[in-house]
Amino acid sequence: MPEFFTEDCRYQIKAQPYLAAIAAGVKTLLTSRQFLLLGTEYEQLYASAEPFWEEQWQARGKMRCPFWTNYWFEPCRSCDCRIEGSVPTEIDALFFLGNDVGNTLAVHVEFKRDHEALSLGQAEAYRPRARCFRDQRRPRKGILKHDHALTVLFCGAGTDLIIVAPHFDRVISHTEAKGAFPGYPD
Repeated sequence: MPEFFTEDCRYQIKAQPYLAAIAAGVKTLLTSRQFLLLGTEYEQLYASAEPFWEEQWQARGKMRCPFWTNYWFEPCRSCDCRIEGSVPTEIDALFFLGNDVGNTLAVHVEFKRDHEALSLGQAEAYRPRARCFRDQRRPRKGILKHDHALTVLFCGAGTDLIIVAPHFDRVISHTEAKGAFPGYPD
């Protein structure tokens, strides 16, 4: 089973070490999962959540890159999951967490390196796309059925937070992430 990143995975080479650290934290550390939820409406409901690692891997199937990365689908033409004038974009990482009362949360992760801008409509489309996936408006391989969705942006210096932060449920700086995800690069 692909765990994090392998040599033959060339998707977002510069982001791979960061995304791998996030994935390792989500998979193995409750404290990392709790950190992702900090200050969100799901912080309490999913406080002891466990990842659906095997289930997601089975649903996604064999890929060159790990099953939790590079979710790309053409946006729906009949709903609001694409902002007019924007280009199709992928989800950098997607994790599913289950709580002790049977609910499932999808955590949609966008990753930007220092001084890397979001493309036109990318931030604005994140929540609508998460709702579209949650509501299963159309079939998508590898998307587990879930009750809730959370959008998280990992970013650093140069990100215009005044513009992009309102479009995400949680914004995490690289400095904050380094303290919460072991192995997160400098």
